[in-house]
Amino acid sequence: MRTAYFIHLNGIVQGVGFRPYVYRLAQEMGIKGWVNNSSHGVTIHAEGPQVPAFYRRLLQEVPPLAKITHQEYREVAFANYPGFEILQSQDEGQADVLISPDIGTCGNCLADLRDPDNLRYQYPFTNCTNCGPRYTIIRDVPYDRVHTTMEAFPMCPVCAQEYEDPLNRRFHAQPVACSRCGPTVQLMNVQGDICSGLGVEQIARGEILAVKGLGGFHLVCDAGNPEAVRRLRQRKERGAKPFALMARNLEVIQRYLKISLKEEELLKSSSAPIVILERKKGDEEGLPYELAPGLHTLGVMLPYTPLHALLFDGPFDFLVMTSGNLSGRPLIYINEEAVRDLKGIADYFLLHNRDIFHPCDDSVVQVIGDEAVFHRRARGYVPLPQKCPKEFNASILGVGGELKNAFCLGAGSRAFTSQYIGDMEGYENFQRFRQELASFQKVVQIVPEVVAYDAHPNFQTTNFALAGPWPQKIKVQHHHAHLVSVLGEHGVIAPTLGVVCDGTGWGEDQKIWGFEFLKGNAEGYRRLAHLEYLPLPGGDTGAKHPLRIAYAYGKALLSEKEWLMTERLWERLPAHEQKILNQQLEKKLQIFETSSGGRLFDAVSALLDICTRVTYEGQAAIELESQATQWLYRNSEAALSYSKASPNVCDLEPRYPLEWAKDGECLILKVKELYRGIIQDVLVGKDPGFIAYHFHDSIAHGIIRTVLKLQESADPLVLTGGVFQNKLLTEKVLALCQAFAIPTIRAKELPPGDGGLALGQVLIGNERCS
Repeated sequence: MRTAYFIHLNGIVQGVGFRPYVYRLAQEMGIKGWVNNSSHGVTIHAEGPQVPAFYRRLLQEVPPLAKITHQEYREVAFANYPGFEILQSQDEGQADVLISPDIGTCGNCLADLRDPDNLRYQYPFTNCTNCGPRYTIIRDVPYDRVHTTMEAFPMCPVCAQEYEDPLNRRFHAQPVACSRCGPTVQLMNVQGDICSGLGVEQIARGEILAVKGLGGFHLVCDAGNPEAVRRLRQRKERGAKPFALMARNLEVIQRYLKISLKEEELLKSSSAPIVILERKKGDEEGLPYELAPGLHTLGVMLPYTPLHALLFDGPFDFLVMTSGNLSGRPLIYINEEAVRDLKGIADYFLLHNRDIFHPCDDSVVQVIGDEAVFHRRARGYVPLPQKCPKEFNASILGVGGELKNAFCLGAGSRAFTSQYIGDMEGYENFQRFRQELASFQKVVQIVPEVVAYDAHPNFQTTNFALAGPWPQKIKVQHHHAHLVSVLGEHGVIAPTLGVVCDGTGWGEDQKIWGFEFLKGNAEGYRRLAHLEYLPLPGGDTGAKHPLRIAYAYGKALLSEKEWLMTERLWERLPAHEQKILNQQLEKKLQIFETSSGGRLFDAVSALLDICTRVTYEGQAAIELESQATQWLYRNSEAALSYSKASPNVCDLEPRYPLEWAKDGECLILKVKELYRGIIQDVLVGKDPGFIAYHFHDSIAHGIIRTVLKLQESADPLVLTGGVFQNKLLTEKVLALCQAFAIPTIRAKELPPGDGGLALGQVLIGNERCS
């Protein structure tokens, strides 16, 4: 039969072994014609009677890393090709092809790395079509070597032969190289002297290395050496912020940490994120307390590059693998900057000469309610797009928020959220934001015509949007964006009720929102309920001083007689600070009203003397959750008997109940009884973990009881905002939702915190732009 068909496939179809897969399938089925890459995806001309079956198999048996988002199939003129071949890539103007994220080293390449007879034995940059760098090295599309930072390394004859062989697993693997033609590593001490090896011996004797990895530098030391860990924490001025770890293999993780099948799947995935896991009891000897002070969890990942794997040739099972940056500044990814800026932290530098074009931090996930929840989305996931429920009317930029920033570009039916950029408070971080915004537009081929920005008047990103060249600028309320981001991920366009619980968001009444019950969609929203307003000394910066927040809340919520009974609680707050706070509260100087859920968690943490001084964002609430969870494990029988006190968990009376009042059409959650009950338990000497656990339980009950007062139908409930990165609280809320048959939807491809905010901004901007 003289039939011929044109096939066009788009999505993640370049750099993932798609053309050799097509070639092998064509050979197997006797198909004639050709396949090539273009700036619009993969194009195939297929001839022969088996073409319909060939097309079906193309869609059903794609390579594991490929993802088809668009397909076209139509009959064309028969050309009578003698065989099937792979043609050179074609540049067809404006590109429309998805770029793969960076992919962790595959098992075959790890085997090559350890095989003394292999060309790439102990070569730190070995890769193939199924693994290796992608996004971090690409300058432009289509994804060909000349458009990557590998352009500087011409292939030797052996690598070139593999690259050109459709049956070789390195066929058109753009970073393919070996020790004769590819990138090289170099170990250097702080004096600039070149040293032998990869630094394994130096790590073993307690030294700190700055290691250039896939998306930037890591600071590395032996995680089992408490002195090295303490020295790194002190030099990096890290406070109590936990260190990320890299483990030799899955077996050593299982020895020290609890791990579920879902968590194991994430660790072993091609994205290779940091996964937050719970410690096993008695593991401090192998994994010292100093790694994550005050926490029962550790963030762990597996080696995802050959260079990382080679570092484990030393006598250690875990390495600290923390971002290589100065406190509060962006990830360092350039050799010269690392040598200059990390000199006071690192003792040695492990450098390589393959340039990083897109700096990219490690992604961080945690399994909450049997689903992976992002704390940070970056390497391994960016630049995968989110499919949007409506076509964009114009290309739109959402600049994100001030903390944990990621921006988003939307056009067509897709939105591309950038990797985690960081907090926008410092000049260097904001410059990194501008740099990545410019380069990201090239990768996703979107030049924005409209900008959407947060309503907070003092955000750097807000000022950037207002000063920019875009003809249309759309202001978006923070919590509305959180709600719509989740709706967009799930393809929901109908107005939906959501609980948005976070730290800070500028409200339409010029107050600081943060514990909101909103009903809406991209077209608009109504605020149906919120936590009562409480005084926040210092506004956004007040989050760094949770004991001051606790003091101000106590002044607002307790009677004068009750306050006098609490005086010993404030002995930790210096007298001069109390005096200043009293004057501020009396005269309302630098006092902001807030309904923030995050600040309530901070205040309770300080009341319990768990965290009174914050050294990293969210610390007080994170340590409060950890204390609560550890108490629950120690007292599981007591907690179980509490949950069995009623056949319906929702009938249980929480220890610290919330109350409600009406303000017009809005329901106000009153926390006086909750706060008073917590203070009473503190004064009588209750275990802080007991109080922390029952606080979480009470907030979960308060959320669901409020939802039951507001919910008008069986529509799904949205749970979003940074507070829903709290595993204990979220799983309690989910259990209550299940008991009441309330369906829920949560962020799945983006963080529920501010890292997912920008998607909501572009979706709302799309409804408002003209």
